Amino acid sequence: MVFVSTHDVELSALLANEYDLYHFAEAIENNQFYFDHKLKTGPLNTSNAIRILEMYNYPAEIIEEAQNISKNLSMVNSNN
Repeated sequence: MVFVSTHDVELSALLANEYDLYHFAEAIENNQFYFDHKLKTGPLNTSNAIRILEMYNYPAEIIEEAQNISKNLSMVNSNN
């Protein structure tokens, strides 16, 4: 039995070739995290990391850079 915990999308994609994927999901509402604590099948399909930076009042330039990196990664991944 193999257990891997990661936020790495690329690693998840590699693992999906050999293993079944499961995830926990959270929601952010009114600047609060909500977890239903239910194990769901498949890869995680949401990303809240930048939203978390905003919630914790990280500097705007860090948030902007994170958004730019995320957009660039999305473009690279959509071209593959």
